[in-house]
Amino acid sequence: MQKSTLAKAISMAITGVALSAGGVTSASAGTTMYNTYTTTLSTNTDGWVRWEGTPDSGPPTGGNSGQITPWVGTSGSSPSTVLPFNYIGSSHLNWAVELTGRGDTAVISSADAVARYGFTAEIDTGGGAWLDNSVPPTGWRHQTDIGLIKSDVSQYVRINLSTVNGLYSTFGVTLFSSQDTNTAAYSHHGAWNRPSTGLDFNLSNPFGTIGLTNLGWSDFVDSDRQFVFRADAGSVYSLYLGGVGFSRWNAGVDGYVVNIITTDVPEPGTLGLFASAATGYWLTRRRKPKAALI
Repeated sequence: MQKSTLAKAISMAITGVALSAGGVTSASAGTTMYNTYTTTLSTNTDGWVRWEGTPDSGPPTGGNSGQITPWVGTSGSSPSTVLPFNYIGSSHLNWAVELTGRGDTAVISSADAVARYGFTAEIDTGGGAWLDNSVPPTGWRHQTDIGLIKSDVSQYVRINLSTVNGLYSTFGVTLFSSQDTNTAAYSHHGAWNRPSTGLDFNLSNPFGTIGLTNLGWSDFVDSDRQFVFRADAGSVYSLYLGGVGFSRWNAGVDGYVVNIITTDVPEPGTLGLFASAATGYWLTRRRKPKAALI
């Protein structure tokens, strides 16, 4: 599969700053939060924020109603029905992280959830969830995971991804401003990221969401190649992620680790290779290069 121009640029220009999957290596650690919803089968969609009947029955058919799934990390170490950042959307949501200061780091993983809260969160995705290996390639909602990122100060956020068992190495990510505010019925069925039909990676409000503006994407993120964007202080961003090119959505499911590191300035030689949350487009398009100097 041909990689995006931006992904190639990031791959060549950014030196990986990978953190240990076992913990946070900085003196300042961000706050990680996890959905406690788990599934019987790894191929089932996880991360429902509300459910009715039994947990495995999935979301309420009427939309934003029913039982709120408890979270860990949003209110002390005990499971709480307080959702991260006052989330009201009906789409699934797997995790959230708040970066409180400059230079904060964080690790999103099942191991982190166990270490912090004594709970094994279901942090996994399919090897072809973001874009599979069919012809033509297609992404699938079922196993695409969704996380929220908030920084209390304006700074660059760098993201690396890797799998726990090494089933595949390459991830795709799409960044959106804000978070879902749709309270109507939500369906995790169906495809997205279908470049062959023109519904490409620049789509805003996927999955029937409301309030999400596409800020950028990459189909070439791993433990070395980073996805980088500038976060505005106090703003919330939605990150959609999944495996690329390994299999379809219901195969190759593996746990994953998100390593996050923040910095005040980009690394030398990488200016202009970032998704700017302030401008809302990839700066490699060279429309307004001066926007990189935010």
